[in-house]
Amino acid sequence: MRHPAFRLSEALLACGLTRERLLDEVTRAGEMGSDVIDLGLCEGWIHEETLLREVAARLDLAFLEEPPPVGAGVSLDESLRLRSYRAAGGSREGLRVLAPNGALIRALAEGRMIAPSGRVALVTRQGLCDALIAFHGADLARKAASTLPPRFSARRPEAMRTRMRGTFVPMLLASFLALIGLVIAFPALFTILVPTLLAPLLIGGAMTTVISALASREPLPLPPALAEAKLPAYTILVPLYREAGMIDTLVTHLDRLDYPRDRLEILLLIEADDAETRDALRARRADLPGSILILEVPPGEPRTKPRALNAGLPFATGKLLVVYDAEDAPDPDQLKRAAAAFAVAHPLVTCLQARLAVVNAYDSPLSCRFAVDYAALFDTVKAGAARLGWPVPLGGTSNHFRTEALRRVGAWDAWNLTEDADLGIRLARLGHRVEDLPSTTWEELPATLRPWMNQRTRWMKGWMQTLMVQARMPRDLLGELGPFRLLAISLTGLSVVLGALGLPLCLLSLGLRLYMGSPFMEGPSLILLSDMLVLVSLAAALLLETVPPLLALSRRRSLHLAPALLLAPVIYILISVAAWRALFELAHHPFLWRKTPHGLIKRAGGLGSLQAGDAQKQSASRPVIMAEKTSLPA
Repeated sequence: MRHPAFRLSEALLACGLTRERLLDEVTRAGEMGSDVIDLGLCEGWIHEETLLREVAARLDLAFLEEPPPVGAGVSLDESLRLRSYRAAGGSREGLRVLAPNGALIRALAEGRMIAPSGRVALVTRQGLCDALIAFHGADLARKAASTLPPRFSARRPEAMRTRMRGTFVPMLLASFLALIGLVIAFPALFTILVPTLLAPLLIGGAMTTVISALASREPLPLPPALAEAKLPAYTILVPLYREAGMIDTLVTHLDRLDYPRDRLEILLLIEADDAETRDALRARRADLPGSILILEVPPGEPRTKPRALNAGLPFATGKLLVVYDAEDAPDPDQLKRAAAAFAVAHPLVTCLQARLAVVNAYDSPLSCRFAVDYAALFDTVKAGAARLGWPVPLGGTSNHFRTEALRRVGAWDAWNLTEDADLGIRLARLGHRVEDLPSTTWEELPATLRPWMNQRTRWMKGWMQTLMVQARMPRDLLGELGPFRLLAISLTGLSVVLGALGLPLCLLSLGLRLYMGSPFMEGPSLILLSDMLVLVSLAAALLLETVPPLLALSRRRSLHLAPALLLAPVIYILISVAAWRALFELAHHPFLWRKTPHGLIKRAGGLGSLQAGDAQKQSASRPVIMAEKTSLPA
């Protein structure tokens, strides 16, 4: 007969719990289908270090505040799976370092797992991860930058980058001089060529967007919520860089998520040289929930958000995974909605894209226009593209994934500045599907010109990278997407980039056409054709500027924001400036990531029935089930 090594209930009571509280928590854990120890550790009413010291004392083991170095030949994946590693030689020769969860602690208490004194030491999970990152850092950094084969990555050899830097300016200057010569020598030809070449692309892109918006209709009915005991483990990745001022807000927003804490893992990813954010997190360490781990991303290149996500992905243990940014305030029930949707979705549905909305719409005309654009993009265009089965360029946050499928497709391209859009297209190419998740995440977006321009430049540069990557093997692209899906995503991407770059040419062409003095829709056939294309382009632009935004704003009962649509001419000019700036950066600084500052909100709110303030005030209630007492754990 196997006897317990010690009474687990005594160790739990020694952590400061009363017998009545422990009985209540055991009952609640049973109702939730949870392990009471994991629940207590993650909710914070059991302090991990205190419990491990009690367990170590009862088993005559050591508890180490500072984990020893990892021994040679230790596998990262195996260490994370087993929650242990073999220490390096010297005084720690042969020592097995263990960061036990509830199941392992119970196995130790019941004698089902033998831990010989002097040969096993206990550490916290944070300590285990810190030690593994210190040992595997170089390998983690290398793998985080190279998760994809060359055909799917925006990475370019240094020799190619040097060659581009040396030839870009001369080529651009020659093109500019040729353009000036064409305008001077053949102004009529110029006014014909520009509409003939650009208008079909812009019209096609606008019509593709409008069709997507119309296809969105009303959201599909949500699947029934899963019973709490059936909710899967969920990992949240939060990349942070220079976000010390956002830590309190971030923790508050994450704490409002309504999800069982023992199945919620939050990985905060900080760069190795970001001392300010690291110090802010350490100052809050004692107050952070046990479900939060702080992972230091090993130094390496490129310094991008997707590289940080790739470095954190090996530590994710959840069946499902979502990415949030520091300023994000997701609906409290968003994880439960996503889990329910995945439970009934086709196995090839790998990603659910939640809807992003702007929390600071009233801060400035720029942020108001941003709010309208985001409503149109996420509530109608992306939702409709998913409904039609088209490739969906993902948004930068609130992407919910099946974790193993994400690993199989190579995760994120560390070298792409719109890694989200790139991943969405790659998922479609590899046979996976993206669907819409009708749940909102509130974001703060730039309200002043400089950060707005930096952010838009980064997006434009990333779209240029994505288009170049996807066009490397056109035959493969056609075979993987098929003609209709390829046409849809090509029109979308090319109209975004070439439309912005070509705006100065369009304005110059239109100016010359008006200067020439001849009436519209009169003259030779080529003039008639170009005039017709100009008029159709203007009509398509008008549809693009009205149908998706007004459809989205009406659904959110926020038509009071519609006057922001009148900013379209100014916004288009600014986007064109950002596109040309991005083109120069692509040649000289292709992987430069311009950080967007956060924490500058002046006035929250803006989208009617889903007010940002209301979303932030909602709190995820953690039920305390006062049920019939049950027996204590042994």
